[in-house]
Amino acid sequence: MRKACGRRDDRGAALVEFAVVLPLLMVLIFGVVQFGMLFNRQQGVHAAAREGARLASLPSSTQNDISARTLSALEGVPFDTTPTVATNPNVTKPCEFRRGETVVVVVSVPTTLEIPLWGTRNVTLTGRGEFRCE
Repeated sequence: MRKACGRRDDRGAALVEFAVVLPLLMVLIFGVVQFGMLFNRQQGVHAAAREGARLASLPSSTQNDISARTLSALEGVPFDTTPTVATNPNVTKPCEFRRGETVVVVVSVPTTLEIPLWGTRNVTLTGRGEFRCE
């Protein structure tokens, strides 16, 4: 069969368009997945800080108890390093003789955000929990 005059051959155009769009599509898909995982980790850090602050609001709780409870709340969340737990006030028993005042637990942990074709970013996730001393 003979082609009509002036008509271009479009074979391969779809392949070229796909090759141009594919990297952008891959960055978008991997970015959504990585940000979803990062958001999940952030929620875990916030929940652990609240759990630690809830325990810290009891007058008999010690710093070791608070750290152990906070880190156990993060057990299922994958991190490269161990999270740090800070309590304010930073005394052995934060709520001893402080009824009605607040105690704050802050959890922070560095993590990595890796998106193929985009790069790697180091991010520090921070969660904060605050309760009144009982």
